[in-house]
Amino acid sequence: MFRIVLCPCHFLLRARSHGSQFAPNRFTVMHKKPRLPEKICASCHRPFAWRKKWARDWDAVKYCSDRCRGVGERPAP
Repeated sequence: MFRIVLCPCHFLLRARSHGSQFAPNRFTVMHKKPRLPEKICASCHRPFAWRKKWARDWDAVKYCSDRCRGVGERPAP
């Protein structure tokens, strides 16, 4: 069970001692993602966000995943 502790710069999740994989007084830091550019997948027509591995060729990226790339372009529903 987790208790969320809000902080101005980030979120902290504090794990309780029973049934947790974390020690009782340890904190896990979760950062909010910044606003990333998005595109619409040419196959499934869902939005997908920029990823670091696409940084060099973001302009050429058309599909959200290898599965959609394998299927190819489909007309919009």
